[in-house]
Amino acid sequence: MDATLPPERLRLERVRPTLVAFVHLTGPYEDWGKGLMELMGWLERERVQVIGEPIGLFYDNPTETPAAQLQSDACLPVKGKVTAEGKFQTMELPGGEVAVTRHTGPRSEYTKTYGPFLEGIMREGYTFYGPARETFAEASSRLRPGMGTKIQQLVKKGD
Repeated sequence: MDATLPPERLRLERVRPTLVAFVHLTGPYEDWGKGLMELMGWLERERVQVIGEPIGLFYDNPTETPAAQLQSDACLPVKGKVTAEGKFQTMELPGGEVAVTRHTGPRSEYTKTYGPFLEGIMREGYTFYGPARETFAEASSRLRPGMGTKIQQLVKKGD
């Protein structure tokens, strides 16, 4: 079986820096959506304007890192002044060139997209850095990797 991602499933885009409010999570990626809902509740209480789709930042490979140690951030793009409070923080996601693909199929087969995606990036002479980004069409407590509308990975040529 060929484990390469067809070229039409891998494209490059430029993204702008994005201000996000986020909550850092440690534990199974299956719990990511619950963290997102906590963040949404806090933003609503603080009357902060959300201006885009939810973004997941996933730092670890779940096939190599124990579930209890997986690191992720549940993020929402925001506008205006946001004052960090406790576990709810803000940061600017860096802009730059990102490789983009989309996972289709069952969430359980996410690695069949993500592995070839990273291999395709390297095959084209790029290196990737930073956490994987996944965007979601809407917020829900059920969300986890593989359910997003877009997978993005910051890349640069060479190295």
